[in-house]
Amino acid sequence: MSVLEAKWEGLLEKFSEGLEEAIKELKNKNVENIPGAIDALLDRLDVLLTQFPRNDGELLKKAIDNTIQNTFFPNTSNLAEAFSKILKSRTHEQDFIINELLNGFITSKAKAIASYAQGPIIDRIVEAFAKRNDFHIVDHQFYAMFGDPNKPRSYIKKQLQELINLFGLVSKELIVDKDKRTSEKKVYTFYTFPPEILAILQEKYIIINKTDNEVNGTDLEEDEKEIELHISINKKNDKNNLVYAHVSEAFDRNVFISLFLANLAINRKNVKKIGGSYTINGISAIFALILILSFMPKLTVRANHPILKNPSFNNDNMSIIPKSWMMKQILESLFEPLIKIVAFRLGGGRWVNNIIDSEINKKIHNQIRFLLKDVNKWILGNLCRVEIPIFVEIANIFIEVRESLDRDDNT
Repeated sequence: MSVLEAKWEGLLEKFSEGLEEAIKELKNKNVENIPGAIDALLDRLDVLLTQFPRNDGELLKKAIDNTIQNTFFPNTSNLAEAFSKILKSRTHEQDFIINELLNGFITSKAKAIASYAQGPIIDRIVEAFAKRNDFHIVDHQFYAMFGDPNKPRSYIKKQLQELINLFGLVSKELIVDKDKRTSEKKVYTFYTFPPEILAILQEKYIIINKTDNEVNGTDLEEDEKEIELHISINKKNDKNNLVYAHVSEAFDRNVFISLFLANLAINRKNVKKIGGSYTINGISAIFALILILSFMPKLTVRANHPILKNPSFNNDNMSIIPKSWMMKQILESLFEPLIKIVAFRLGGGRWVNNIIDSEINKKIHNQIRFLLKDVNKWILGNLCRVEIPIFVEIANIFIEVRESLDRDDNT
């Protein structure tokens, strides 16, 4: 048995131990107010315990590799391919949940880099792109948004580069021989999406306009919004006509989140490049939480239950989350082992080795766990889950397992 095989086997054992602990807690505490809820939970946990670790964790691999990884973390080294896959998986409901989970983490991560920043990081960057007509952000805009005036410029530049790396943006310099304001030579650095990503964003997310002028790189004001800067779309060279790009109404924070995930996916083997242990713990915890949401059984309530009459509740694509599932003892029993399992499936040994019981990692895990209530809806005192595609796909695994078990019992 190789080192990685032994590591995976150990993770499956810890997962089974966590399930046994959760089952024990459920049998000792029944806080449900919906008939049949406790039985549905115990049945779901029993399937997880007896079936998912079997055959080298085949069903766990299927749940993570074929759904989570394929949708949000494609196993490819091609940035455009990864970005396109993630972008195509978008639905309104899925956007909301993934947005809430990842935006909170990215904001926390970005503030660790740019501690002076105020407000939602991604929203401010989206707004900055929307204000320009060339789909670029110039370096002094970044300094204004995220820089600390009490720190030296060299420190800010270093922090800025970490932020750029986090999102996978690329840079291009424009040299002005004689700046209007200072009458001196000046170098401006512009940041934008990689060329292959710009090509994907055309039409739906950015609107392209062409002019017959060429870039001359003169008379540039720092507060000027319309910078004549050529952007490389469709592999045009710098001598081609100038291209202007305006964001459309469809351009939002989820485009940035898709780029962020695509950048992580293709650079997963370079721990330092993706932000180190902080990023690995945050991303693994987020996807572990998505798994926990997916594992929850869909409860059936009686026909006269008040929630069915509430206009905010859609019985076709929503389900009540069992109160027991929200118990700290249940969540912790499942959450910690699943974080390491997700880390192993996404990044192998180098990722799981970064999931350690340090105080900062515990803080990250707790922050993500508390998001469980933020990504679901409260209706008449019940926390309700919206059935997004990834939840349905993983739920189908349980349906297949249950049908197989029932067939075995009848033979």
